[in-house]
Amino acid sequence: MKKTFLAAVLLGLTSGAYASGFNDLAVDAAALKTSADARTLELTPELSEIFSAADKDGSRWYGADSRQARMQFTAYLDYKVPAGYTGPVTQILSNSAQKQKISELIDLQLQHMYGAFTTHPGFVDAPGIPSGDYKVSLIGSEKAPAGPYARIKYSYDDIVVFSSKLFRGGGATRIDFVLPRDPVTIYKKGFPSPGSSKNLCTDDHYNSEGDFWYFWNPYQEGCPIGGGDLVAVQTDLTPMNVTRGTYPEYAKLYGENGTGDLLQVSYIVGVDATFQSGDLGKKTFTDAFAGLKAAGFRVTTDEPRRKKLSFSFGAKRTAVEMLLMDPNSAEFATEAVRGMKTADIFFYDGHSGLGGYLSPDRLAADSGAALTLPQNKYQIFVFQGCSTYAYYNSAYFKLKRSGSDPKGTKNLDIITTGIGADFAVGAKVDVAFLTSVTMGQKPSWQTILDKIRAAEGESSALSHVNGDEDNPRTP
Repeated sequence: MKKTFLAAVLLGLTSGAYASGFNDLAVDAAALKTSADARTLELTPELSEIFSAADKDGSRWYGADSRQARMQFTAYLDYKVPAGYTGPVTQILSNSAQKQKISELIDLQLQHMYGAFTTHPGFVDAPGIPSGDYKVSLIGSEKAPAGPYARIKYSYDDIVVFSSKLFRGGGATRIDFVLPRDPVTIYKKGFPSPGSSKNLCTDDHYNSEGDFWYFWNPYQEGCPIGGGDLVAVQTDLTPMNVTRGTYPEYAKLYGENGTGDLLQVSYIVGVDATFQSGDLGKKTFTDAFAGLKAAGFRVTTDEPRRKKLSFSFGAKRTAVEMLLMDPNSAEFATEAVRGMKTADIFFYDGHSGLGGYLSPDRLAADSGAALTLPQNKYQIFVFQGCSTYAYYNSAYFKLKRSGSDPKGTKNLDIITTGIGADFAVGAKVDVAFLTSVTMGQKPSWQTILDKIRAAEGESSALSHVNGDEDNPRTP
Protein backbone atom coordinates (compact mmCIF):
# COMPACT_ATOMS: atom_id res chain seq x y z
CA MET A 1 0.00 0.00 0.00
CA LYS A 2 1.12 3.55 -0.61
CA LYS A 3 1.83 6.01 2.15
CA THR A 4 -1.53 7.69 2.66
CA PHE A 5 -2.16 6.90 6.32
CA LEU A 6 1.28 5.52 7.16
CA ALA A 7 2.63 8.88 8.25
CA ALA A 8 0.12 8.93 11.09
CA VAL A 9 1.59 5.69 12.39
CA LEU A 10 5.13 6.97 12.57
CA LEU A 11 4.84 8.52 16.00
CA GLY A 12 7.44 10.65 17.70
CA LEU A 13 9.22 7.72 19.36
CA THR A 14 12.82 7.35 20.45
CA SER A 15 15.06 6.65 17.47
CA GLY A 16 18.71 6.22 16.60
CA ALA A 17 21.19 4.25 14.59
CA TYR A 18 21.45 1.67 17.34
CA ALA A 19 18.64 0.90 19.75
CA SER A 20 20.97 -0.11 22.58
CA GLY A 21 18.25 -1.14 24.99
CA PHE A 22 14.61 -0.82 25.92
CA ASN A 23 14.94 1.97 28.49
CA ASP A 24 13.11 4.58 26.40
CA LEU A 25 10.30 2.45 25.04
CA ALA A 26 6.82 3.84 25.46
CA VAL A 27 5.09 0.75 26.83
CA ASP A 28 6.03 -1.63 29.65
CA ALA A 29 9.75 -0.93 29.37
CA ALA A 30 10.67 -2.73 32.55
CA ALA A 31 8.85 -5.88 31.54
CA LEU A 32 10.51 -5.86 28.13
CA LYS A 33 13.92 -5.52 29.70
CA THR A 34 13.58 -8.17 32.37
CA SER A 35 11.02 -10.69 31.15
CA ALA A 36 12.41 -14.19 30.81
CA ASP A 37 10.08 -14.77 27.86
CA ALA A 38 11.48 -11.73 26.05
CA ARG A 39 15.14 -12.49 26.58
CA THR A 40 17.67 -11.71 23.85
CA LEU A 41 18.72 -14.78 21.88
CA GLU A 42 22.18 -15.72 20.70
CA LEU A 43 23.16 -15.24 17.08
CA THR A 44 23.56 -18.15 14.72
CA PRO A 45 26.78 -18.56 12.72
CA GLU A 46 25.04 -20.64 10.06
CA LEU A 47 25.10 -19.39 6.48
CA SER A 48 22.52 -20.43 3.92
CA GLU A 49 23.70 -21.72 0.57
CA ILE A 50 21.87 -19.08 -1.42
CA PHE A 51 23.46 -16.19 0.44
CA SER A 52 26.86 -17.81 0.46
CA ALA A 53 26.60 -18.01 -3.31
CA ALA A 54 25.58 -14.35 -3.43
CA ASP A 55 28.67 -13.42 -1.41
CA LYS A 56 30.95 -15.39 -3.73
CA ASP A 57 29.67 -13.98 -7.01
CA GLY A 58 30.07 -10.39 -5.86
CA SER A 59 26.40 -9.43 -5.83
CA ARG A 60 26.01 -5.68 -5.48
CA TRP A 61 23.22 -3.16 -5.36
CA TYR A 62 22.59 0.60 -5.19
CA GLY A 63 20.24 2.93 -3.34
CA ALA A 64 20.83 6.64 -2.80
CA ASP A 65 19.85 6.53 0.88
CA SER A 66 19.63 2.83 1.68
CA ARG A 67 21.85 -0.21 2.04
CA GLN A 68 21.47 -3.94 1.66
CA ALA A 69 22.70 -5.94 4.62
CA ARG A 70 23.00 -9.53 5.79
CA MET A 71 20.82 -10.29 8.82
CA GLN A 72 20.99 -13.54 10.81
CA PHE A 73 19.55 -14.46 14.18
CA THR A 74 17.94 -17.23 16.19
CA ALA A 75 14.50 -16.74 17.67
CA TYR A 76 11.61 -18.79 18.96
CA LEU A 77 7.88 -19.19 18.58
CA ASP A 78 5.48 -20.46 21.24
CA TYR A 79 3.15 -22.87 19.45
CA LYS A 80 -0.06 -23.97 21.14
CA VAL A 81 -0.02 -27.76 20.98
CA PRO A 82 -3.30 -29.05 19.49
CA ALA A 83 -5.38 -31.30 21.73
CA GLY A 84 -5.18 -34.06 19.13
CA TYR A 85 -1.40 -34.25 19.30
CA THR A 86 -0.37 -36.92 21.81
CA GLY A 87 3.37 -37.28 21.21
CA PRO A 88 6.17 -35.67 23.23
CA VAL A 89 6.58 -31.95 22.75
CA THR A 90 10.27 -32.39 22.05
CA GLN A 91 9.40 -34.50 18.99
CA ILE A 92 6.64 -32.33 17.57
CA LEU A 93 8.77 -31.29 14.59
CA SER A 94 8.95 -34.93 13.53
CA ASN A 95 5.23 -34.83 12.80
CA SER A 96 4.91 -33.55 9.22
CA ALA A 97 1.46 -32.01 9.72
CA GLN A 98 2.54 -30.17 12.87
CA LYS A 99 5.80 -29.09 11.24
CA GLN A 100 3.87 -27.54 8.34
CA LYS A 101 1.59 -25.60 10.69
CA ILE A 102 4.58 -24.43 12.74
CA SER A 103 6.43 -23.28 9.63
CA GLU A 104 3.41 -21.26 8.54
CA LEU A 105 3.16 -19.62 11.95
CA ILE A 106 6.85 -18.75 11.92
CA ASP A 107 6.27 -17.02 8.58
CA LEU A 108 3.40 -15.11 10.19
CA GLN A 109 5.56 -14.17 13.17
CA LEU A 110 8.34 -12.95 10.87
CA GLN A 111 5.86 -10.88 8.86
CA HIS A 112 5.66 -8.62 11.90
CA MET A 113 9.14 -7.36 11.06
CA TYR A 114 7.44 -5.09 8.51
CA GLY A 115 5.79 -3.14 11.31
CA ALA A 116 8.76 -3.46 13.65
CA PHE A 117 11.19 -1.94 11.16
CA THR A 118 9.03 1.09 10.39
CA THR A 119 7.01 2.01 13.48
CA HIS A 120 8.99 0.76 16.50
CA PRO A 121 11.55 2.83 18.42
CA GLY A 122 14.93 2.89 16.73
CA PHE A 123 13.46 2.51 13.24
CA VAL A 124 11.08 5.45 12.80
CA ASP A 125 13.87 7.61 11.39
CA ALA A 126 15.93 4.73 9.99
CA PRO A 127 13.43 2.16 8.66
CA GLY A 128 14.02 -1.09 6.85
CA ILE A 129 12.43 -4.19 5.40
CA PRO A 130 13.13 -7.93 5.15
CA SER A 131 13.18 -9.61 1.76
CA GLY A 132 10.80 -12.19 0.41
CA ASP A 133 13.62 -14.71 0.12
CA TYR A 134 14.66 -15.35 3.71
CA LYS A 135 15.73 -18.80 4.85
CA VAL A 136 14.42 -20.37 8.08
CA SER A 137 15.88 -23.53 9.58
CA LEU A 138 14.01 -25.26 12.42
CA ILE A 139 16.41 -26.08 15.26
CA GLY A 140 14.34 -27.87 17.89
CA SER A 141 11.39 -27.94 20.25
CA GLU A 142 10.96 -27.94 24.01
CA LYS A 143 8.16 -27.45 26.52
CA ALA A 144 7.36 -23.78 26.99
CA PRO A 145 7.57 -22.44 30.57
CA ALA A 146 3.81 -21.93 30.82
CA GLY A 147 0.67 -23.24 29.21
CA PRO A 148 0.11 -25.96 26.60
CA TYR A 149 2.82 -24.57 24.35
CA ALA A 150 5.83 -25.94 22.52
CA ARG A 151 8.73 -23.52 22.23
CA ILE A 152 10.09 -23.80 18.69
CA LYS A 153 13.58 -22.46 18.13
CA TYR A 154 14.71 -21.54 14.60
CA SER A 155 17.43 -19.68 12.72
CA TYR A 156 16.80 -16.89 10.24
CA ASP A 157 19.02 -15.76 7.34
CA ASP A 158 18.17 -12.90 5.00
CA ILE A 159 19.36 -9.99 2.90
CA VAL A 160 17.48 -6.90 4.08
CA VAL A 161 17.24 -3.24 3.10
CA PHE A 162 17.63 -0.46 5.66
CA SER A 163 18.09 3.26 5.65
CA SER A 164 21.74 4.21 5.29
CA LYS A 165 21.31 6.22 8.51
CA LEU A 166 21.80 2.96 10.39
CA PHE A 167 25.30 2.52 8.94
CA ARG A 168 26.98 5.76 9.89
CA GLY A 169 30.15 3.96 10.91
CA GLY A 170 30.36 2.04 7.64
CA GLY A 171 30.53 -1.37 9.30
CA ALA A 172 28.13 -3.78 11.00
CA THR A 173 25.34 -2.22 13.06
CA ARG A 174 23.63 -3.92 15.98
CA ILE A 175 19.86 -3.62 16.24
CA ASP A 176 17.19 -4.73 18.72
CA PHE A 177 13.60 -5.47 17.82
CA VAL A 178 10.65 -7.54 19.03
CA LEU A 179 8.36 -10.14 17.50
CA PRO A 180 5.09 -11.56 18.88
CA ARG A 181 5.71 -14.67 20.98
CA ASP A 182 2.42 -16.15 19.71
CA PRO A 183 1.35 -14.53 16.41
CA VAL A 184 -2.07 -16.21 16.63
CA THR A 185 -3.13 -14.31 19.75
CA ILE A 186 -1.11 -11.08 19.52
CA TYR A 187 -3.81 -9.09 17.71
CA LYS A 188 -6.45 -9.84 20.35
CA LYS A 189 -4.09 -8.63 23.06
CA GLY A 190 -4.14 -5.16 21.55
CA PHE A 191 -7.65 -4.48 22.87
CA PRO A 192 -7.87 -2.84 26.30
CA SER A 193 -10.93 -4.91 27.30
CA PRO A 194 -13.03 -7.76 25.82
CA GLY A 195 -15.76 -5.37 24.66
CA SER A 196 -13.46 -2.87 22.98
CA SER A 197 -13.84 -2.23 19.25
CA LYS A 198 -10.50 -0.56 18.62
CA ASN A 199 -7.05 -2.13 18.76
CA LEU A 200 -4.68 0.28 20.54
CA CYS A 201 -1.48 -1.27 19.20
CA THR A 202 -1.83 -0.47 15.52
CA ASP A 203 -2.93 2.20 13.05
CA ASP A 204 -6.22 4.06 13.60
CA HIS A 205 -7.35 3.46 10.02
CA TYR A 206 -5.79 0.08 9.21
CA ASN A 207 -7.08 -1.48 12.42
CA SER A 208 -8.00 -4.96 11.22
CA GLU A 209 -6.26 -8.21 12.05
CA GLY A 210 -5.32 -8.66 8.40
CA ASP A 211 -3.29 -5.43 8.43
CA PHE A 212 -1.88 -5.82 11.93
CA TRP A 213 1.53 -7.25 10.97
CA TYR A 214 2.25 -4.24 8.74
CA PHE A 215 1.27 -1.53 11.24
CA TRP A 216 1.59 -3.06 14.71
CA ASN A 217 3.36 -1.04 17.39
CA PRO A 218 3.33 -2.29 21.01
CA TYR A 219 5.01 0.97 22.08
CA GLN A 220 2.01 3.17 21.32
CA GLU A 221 0.47 5.00 24.21
CA GLY A 222 -2.21 2.86 25.81
CA CYS A 223 -1.22 -0.38 24.09
CA PRO A 224 -1.82 -3.27 26.53
CA ILE A 225 0.70 -5.65 24.92
CA GLY A 226 3.46 -6.36 27.46
CA GLY A 227 6.90 -7.89 27.55
CA GLY A 228 5.59 -11.37 28.20
CA ASP A 229 3.84 -11.30 24.83
CA LEU A 230 7.05 -10.54 22.94
CA VAL A 231 10.32 -12.12 21.89
CA ALA A 232 13.29 -9.74 21.81
CA VAL A 233 15.91 -10.25 19.14
CA GLN A 234 19.33 -8.68 18.88
CA THR A 235 21.38 -9.06 15.73
CA ASP A 236 24.03 -7.37 13.61
CA LEU A 237 23.33 -5.93 10.17
CA THR A 238 26.37 -6.48 7.97
CA PRO A 239 26.23 -4.04 5.03
CA MET A 240 26.87 -5.40 1.55
CA ASN A 241 28.85 -3.79 -1.24
CA VAL A 242 27.21 -1.12 -3.38
CA THR A 243 27.57 -0.76 -7.12
CA ARG A 244 29.44 2.16 -8.66
CA GLY A 245 29.30 3.30 -12.26
CA THR A 246 26.80 0.77 -13.60
CA TYR A 247 24.48 1.61 -16.49
CA PRO A 248 21.22 0.31 -17.89
CA GLU A 249 21.75 -1.80 -21.00
CA TYR A 250 21.18 1.18 -23.29
CA ALA A 251 22.53 -0.62 -26.37
CA LYS A 252 19.76 -3.18 -25.98
CA LEU A 253 17.13 -0.76 -24.71
CA TYR A 254 17.59 1.62 -27.65
CA GLY A 255 18.39 -1.11 -30.17
CA GLU A 256 16.57 -4.09 -31.62
CA ASN A 257 15.00 -5.44 -28.44
CA GLY A 258 11.88 -7.10 -29.70
CA THR A 259 10.20 -3.77 -30.51
CA GLY A 260 12.28 -2.67 -33.48
CA ASP A 261 13.86 0.75 -33.05
CA LEU A 262 11.05 1.76 -30.68
CA LEU A 263 11.63 1.96 -26.92
CA GLN A 264 8.25 0.84 -25.59
CA VAL A 265 7.13 1.88 -22.09
CA SER A 266 4.09 0.38 -20.36
CA TYR A 267 3.21 2.74 -17.50
CA ILE A 268 0.26 1.82 -15.27
CA VAL A 269 -0.96 3.98 -12.40
CA GLY A 270 -3.30 2.43 -9.84
CA VAL A 271 -6.06 4.50 -8.30
CA ASP A 272 -5.94 5.03 -4.57
CA ALA A 273 -9.64 4.23 -4.12
CA THR A 274 -11.81 5.47 -7.01
CA PHE A 275 -11.61 7.16 -10.39
CA GLN A 276 -13.22 10.29 -8.99
CA SER A 277 -11.62 13.74 -8.85
CA GLY A 278 -9.37 14.10 -5.85
CA ASP A 279 -8.21 10.49 -5.90
CA LEU A 280 -4.48 10.39 -5.14
CA GLY A 281 -3.70 7.84 -7.84
CA LYS A 282 -5.64 9.83 -10.42
CA LYS A 283 -3.67 12.93 -9.43
CA THR A 284 -0.40 11.03 -9.92
CA PHE A 285 -1.63 10.01 -13.38
CA THR A 286 -2.55 13.53 -14.48
CA ASP A 287 0.51 15.16 -12.92
CA ALA A 288 2.90 12.66 -14.50
CA PHE A 289 1.23 13.21 -17.87
CA ALA A 290 1.75 16.96 -17.49
CA GLY A 291 5.36 16.39 -16.41
CA LEU A 292 6.19 14.29 -19.47
CA LYS A 293 4.60 16.86 -21.77
CA ALA A 294 6.63 19.61 -20.11
CA ALA A 295 9.79 17.54 -20.64
CA GLY A 296 9.19 17.44 -24.38
CA PHE A 297 7.05 14.36 -24.99
CA ARG A 298 4.47 14.73 -27.74
CA VAL A 299 0.89 13.63 -26.98
CA THR A 300 -0.64 11.18 -29.44
CA THR A 301 -3.63 9.98 -27.36
CA ASP A 302 -5.35 11.90 -24.56
CA GLU A 303 -8.22 10.03 -22.94
CA PRO A 304 -9.32 10.19 -19.28
CA ARG A 305 -7.79 6.81 -18.40
CA ARG A 306 -5.48 6.16 -21.33
CA LYS A 307 -2.81 8.41 -22.73
CA LYS A 308 0.03 7.93 -25.22
CA LEU A 309 3.13 10.04 -25.64
CA SER A 310 6.09 9.93 -27.98
CA PHE A 311 9.62 11.30 -27.92
CA SER A 312 12.22 11.17 -30.68
CA PHE A 313 15.97 11.40 -30.27
CA GLY A 314 18.07 10.93 -33.39
CA ALA A 315 16.74 7.95 -35.27
CA LYS A 316 15.23 6.47 -32.11
CA ARG A 317 11.78 6.93 -30.65
CA THR A 318 10.22 6.30 -27.25
CA ALA A 319 6.52 5.47 -26.94
CA VAL A 320 4.84 5.67 -23.53
CA GLU A 321 1.39 4.21 -22.94
CA MET A 322 -0.19 5.42 -19.70
CA LEU A 323 -3.16 3.64 -18.14
CA LEU A 324 -5.14 4.61 -15.03
CA MET A 325 -6.58 1.42 -13.56
CA ASP A 326 -8.05 -0.27 -10.52
CA PRO A 327 -5.20 -2.58 -9.41
CA ASN A 328 -7.72 -5.02 -7.96
CA SER A 329 -9.42 -5.62 -11.31
CA ALA A 330 -9.01 -8.37 -13.88
CA GLU A 331 -8.42 -5.69 -16.52
CA PHE A 332 -5.41 -4.49 -14.56
CA ALA A 333 -3.99 -8.02 -14.42
CA THR A 334 -4.42 -8.41 -18.17
CA GLU A 335 -2.68 -5.13 -18.95
CA ALA A 336 0.14 -5.80 -16.47
CA VAL A 337 0.83 -9.20 -18.01
CA ARG A 338 0.78 -7.71 -21.51
CA GLY A 339 3.17 -4.94 -20.50
CA MET A 340 5.59 -7.27 -18.76
CA LYS A 341 5.68 -9.62 -21.72
CA THR A 342 6.12 -7.03 -24.46
CA ALA A 343 7.45 -3.68 -23.18
CA ASP A 344 11.07 -2.67 -22.78
CA ILE A 345 10.15 -0.83 -19.58
CA PHE A 346 7.25 -1.80 -17.33
CA PHE A 347 6.38 0.81 -14.70
CA TYR A 348 3.73 0.50 -11.99
CA ASP A 349 2.84 3.24 -9.52
CA GLY A 350 0.17 2.56 -6.91
CA HIS A 351 -0.80 0.41 -3.97
CA SER A 352 1.01 -2.89 -3.53
CA GLY A 353 -2.02 -4.51 -1.95
CA LEU A 354 0.32 -5.93 0.70
CA GLY A 355 2.04 -7.78 -2.11
CA GLY A 356 -1.09 -9.11 -3.75
CA TYR A 357 -1.67 -6.80 -6.71
CA LEU A 358 1.41 -7.72 -8.75
CA SER A 359 2.04 -11.21 -7.44
CA PRO A 360 2.81 -13.35 -10.52
CA ASP A 361 0.29 -15.96 -9.33
CA ARG A 362 -2.43 -13.35 -8.96
CA LEU A 363 -1.72 -11.84 -12.36
CA ALA A 364 -1.84 -15.25 -14.01
CA ALA A 365 -5.07 -16.21 -12.25
CA ASP A 366 -6.93 -12.97 -13.02
CA SER A 367 -5.64 -12.49 -16.55
CA GLY A 368 -6.18 -16.10 -17.55
CA ALA A 369 -2.67 -16.32 -18.99
CA ALA A 370 0.49 -17.67 -17.42
CA LEU A 371 3.02 -14.95 -16.73
CA THR A 372 6.22 -15.70 -18.60
CA LEU A 373 8.92 -13.15 -19.37
CA PRO A 374 10.93 -13.04 -22.61
CA GLN A 375 14.32 -14.63 -21.80
CA ASN A 376 16.39 -12.81 -24.42
CA LYS A 377 14.82 -9.36 -24.11
CA TYR A 378 16.42 -6.79 -21.81
CA GLN A 379 13.81 -5.11 -19.61
CA ILE A 380 13.53 -2.67 -16.74
CA PHE A 381 10.72 -3.07 -14.21
CA VAL A 382 9.83 -0.31 -11.74
CA PHE A 383 7.52 -1.00 -8.81
CA GLN A 384 6.69 2.33 -7.17
CA GLY A 385 4.51 1.17 -4.29
CA CYS A 386 4.93 0.26 -0.65
CA SER A 387 7.57 -2.32 0.36
CA THR A 388 7.98 -3.64 -3.18
CA TYR A 389 11.49 -5.00 -2.50
CA ALA A 390 10.00 -7.76 -0.36
CA TYR A 391 6.97 -8.36 -2.53
CA TYR A 392 8.16 -8.33 -6.12
CA ASN A 393 11.93 -8.30 -6.47
CA SER A 394 12.93 -11.96 -6.33
CA ALA A 395 9.70 -13.18 -7.92
CA TYR A 396 10.45 -11.45 -11.22
CA PHE A 397 14.13 -12.34 -11.35
CA LYS A 398 13.03 -15.96 -11.01
CA LEU A 399 10.84 -15.55 -14.11
CA LYS A 400 13.88 -14.34 -16.08
CA ARG A 401 16.15 -17.22 -15.11
CA SER A 402 17.65 -19.41 -17.81
CA GLY A 403 20.50 -21.85 -18.24
CA SER A 404 22.82 -19.02 -19.23
CA ASP A 405 21.41 -16.65 -16.59
CA PRO A 406 20.75 -18.58 -13.36
CA LYS A 407 20.10 -15.40 -11.36
CA GLY A 408 17.81 -13.78 -13.93
CA THR A 409 19.67 -10.46 -13.75
CA LYS A 410 21.39 -10.32 -17.14
CA ASN A 411 18.28 -9.19 -18.97
CA LEU A 412 16.36 -7.57 -16.12
CA ASP A 413 16.94 -4.65 -13.76
CA ILE A 414 14.32 -3.83 -11.14
CA ILE A 415 13.71 -0.69 -9.13
CA THR A 416 11.86 -1.38 -5.89
CA THR A 417 11.08 0.47 -2.68
CA GLY A 418 12.11 -0.44 0.83
CA ILE A 419 9.20 1.17 2.68
CA GLY A 420 6.04 3.14 1.98
CA ALA A 421 5.95 5.17 -1.23
CA ASP A 422 4.07 8.46 -1.00
CA PHE A 423 1.39 9.39 -3.52
CA ALA A 424 2.27 13.04 -2.94
CA VAL A 425 5.60 12.66 -4.78
CA GLY A 426 4.67 9.78 -7.09
CA ALA A 427 4.43 11.84 -10.26
CA LYS A 428 7.76 13.57 -9.60
CA VAL A 429 9.48 10.23 -9.02
CA ASP A 430 7.92 8.68 -12.12
CA VAL A 431 8.88 11.58 -14.37
CA ALA A 432 12.40 11.68 -12.91
CA PHE A 433 12.93 8.05 -13.90
CA LEU A 434 11.24 8.16 -17.30
CA THR A 435 12.98 11.33 -18.47
CA SER A 436 16.33 9.91 -17.34
CA VAL A 437 16.10 6.63 -19.24
CA THR A 438 13.92 7.22 -22.29
CA MET A 439 15.25 10.46 -23.80
CA GLY A 440 18.69 9.36 -25.01
CA GLN A 441 20.79 10.90 -22.22
CA LYS A 442 22.17 7.57 -20.88
CA PRO A 443 22.91 8.38 -17.22
CA SER A 444 24.27 5.72 -14.85
CA TRP A 445 22.01 3.79 -12.51
CA GLN A 446 23.54 5.70 -9.61
CA THR A 447 22.65 9.04 -11.21
CA ILE A 448 19.12 7.83 -11.93
CA LEU A 449 18.57 6.70 -8.34
CA ASP A 450 19.99 9.96 -7.05
CA LYS A 451 17.47 11.84 -9.22
CA ILE A 452 14.66 9.69 -7.86
CA ARG A 453 15.83 10.39 -4.33
CA ALA A 454 15.86 14.15 -5.05
CA ALA A 455 12.30 13.90 -6.42
CA GLU A 456 11.15 12.16 -3.24
CA GLY A 457 12.19 15.09 -1.08
CA GLU A 458 11.29 14.32 2.54
CA SER A 459 9.22 11.29 1.50
CA SER A 460 11.95 8.74 0.88
CA ALA A 461 10.78 5.22 0.07
CA LEU A 462 14.35 3.84 0.17
CA SER A 463 14.18 3.29 -3.61
CA HIS A 464 17.00 1.23 -5.11
CA VAL A 465 18.00 -0.75 -8.19
CA ASN A 466 18.47 -4.52 -8.15
CA GLY A 467 20.28 -6.66 -10.71
CA ASP A 468 22.75 -4.07 -11.97
CA GLU A 469 25.87 -5.87 -10.73
CA ASP A 470 26.36 -7.49 -14.15
CA ASN A 471 25.55 -4.33 -16.16
CA PRO A 472 27.92 -2.34 -18.38
CA ARG A 473 30.39 0.13 -16.84
CA THR A 474 29.96 2.57 -19.71
CA PRO A 475 26.80 3.87 -21.40
